[in-house]
Amino acid sequence: GAETCEAGWPPSPSPHTMVGTTSKKQKLSPGVEANVKACQNVLKALKKSHVSAPFAVPVDWKALNLPLYPKMIKHPMDLGTIEKKLLAGRYSAVSDFAADISLVWDNAQTFNSDGSEIYDAAAQLRELSDAQLSGVSPGPLSDGGGGGGASGSPSGDEV
Repeated sequence: GAETCEAGWPPSPSPHTMVGTTSKKQKLSPGVEANVKACQNVLKALKKSHVSAPFAVPVDWKALNLPLYPKMIKHPMDLGTIEKKLLAGRYSAVSDFAADISLVWDNAQTFNSDGSEIYDAAAQLRELSDAQLSGVSPGPLSDGGGGGGASGSPSGDEV
């Protein structure tokens, strides 16, 4: 009776297979969701730019042998980190998101000299991000009661 083995096997999919993206993510109110989408589109437009590659991930100053980087740049920021923060609901408002984007260009232009490739790329991307952000209406990016507001806290290792 080899056929009898299959009797206890449930042919219907278990109810747990449908759990995934929907239940985990808290539903955002439509206005907030629209703002998050608009910010995602800003990031998409920036990433499409042919000069954006150096800004996509955190600066690996050790690998690049830039020992001065952490001394000069107190709050490193990059487009990948911004995207993670956006998707994790870490920005309470569009202005916070815009501030981090601006920080990426500020850091690049602080560390790199005027006229260098990175400096010029940052200037180009700043114009692009400003143009993109001008189309995003200011507003909340999370439904929470203000996300703890300590985003600009110093890291305590300043010397």
